[in-house]
Amino acid sequence: MGKRLASIAKGVATCSSTSAAYGQCVARSYKDAHKDMCAKEFDAFKKCVQEAIKRKW
Repeated sequence: MGKRLASIAKGVATCSSTSAAYGQCVARSYKDAHKDMCAKEFDAFKKCVQEAIKRKW
């Protein structure tokens, strides 16, 4: 399990630009949060992490 967690952490680190874009979107609208408000940014971040993890495995 430890190796998998380390792989996920590296995947997240690889995707810092998409992570930042998602975080900025949430920060801009956190007082008026609603479902799917940052779906585009989240999907891009999710895809990046998934691709990074695939390369590691």
